[in-house]
Amino acid sequence: MIGFIGAGKVGRTLGRYFAQQGIAVTGYYSRSMASAHKAATMTNSSVFNNKEELVESADYMMLTVPDDVIHHVAHQLSQCKCKWQTKVICHTSGVHPSTLLKPLEELGATVASLHPMLSFANVDAALEALCKTPLTLEGNGKKMDDLKQLLQDVHLHVRTIKTEQKALYHAGACMVSNYLVTLMDIGFQSFKHAGFDVDAANQLIAPLATATLNNYVTYGSEKALTGPLTRGDLGTITTHIQALSKEDKHLETIYRLLGLKTLHIVEKQKQLDEYTLYCLKEVLQDEKNNDPDHQKQEEEK
Repeated sequence: MIGFIGAGKVGRTLGRYFAQQGIAVTGYYSRSMASAHKAATMTNSSVFNNKEELVESADYMMLTVPDDVIHHVAHQLSQCKCKWQTKVICHTSGVHPSTLLKPLEELGATVASLHPMLSFANVDAALEALCKTPLTLEGNGKKMDDLKQLLQDVHLHVRTIKTEQKALYHAGACMVSNYLVTLMDIGFQSFKHAGFDVDAANQLIAPLATATLNNYVTYGSEKALTGPLTRGDLGTITTHIQALSKEDKHLETIYRLLGLKTLHIVEKQKQLDEYTLYCLKEVLQDEKNNDPDHQKQEEEK
């Protein structure tokens, strides 16, 4: 049986999933009674008014609470009188390891962090995708094998990682999820500066971005990467930089940094000679060489 502290999107999604897989959800405790009632209704479970009763009711506890309060909640739970040696306590933070649950581990509980590599912007969509989504697991305690077996029984795809790997793992997840949205928005701003309205820009962006992502997943970075850098097109890169510089210096800076990072992939493609690679690097690094006013001043000397 599984109990939840926290009844937000993650807690509701996981609770519904376990319930659908035939695992009994005992119920929810939340600072928001409305959220707890909503989650309990979705999972045909109960609302608990205090944490101790919830802990007593469940073999597995999921702390689906904000990262900043995980340790505080663990400390509060450690005041409960129960047989901690029989309990498995998981939090769902991506960046923090199970060491946040140290107060409970010291009492004999098995502690773990279980993180779905999934966006929970929409609960129904997340629920549908969960069984196809990798989850990372790390932790410590005598019941870790039981936890792994439970997750396997409900058809979740779990990868075990080391405690010290959590921060780098989550930084990568942040970049390919959160910052992908940022990168898309940066591209959108360029279309906007070029005179496209929202609908027109989205019509241009969607097929290009979708095809690129599919190519990356299918073929890897070296085969997926196309464009002027892969062709050694110095003129196009210079034109891009000059156009961005006139509209938004921040966009220009981002373009340069991404271009320099992209050159590492271009080098692996082994399609360009060393001199062309050197020239591309110079163009992306040297702001003065791409400043029309500076170039004009140099020509007048």
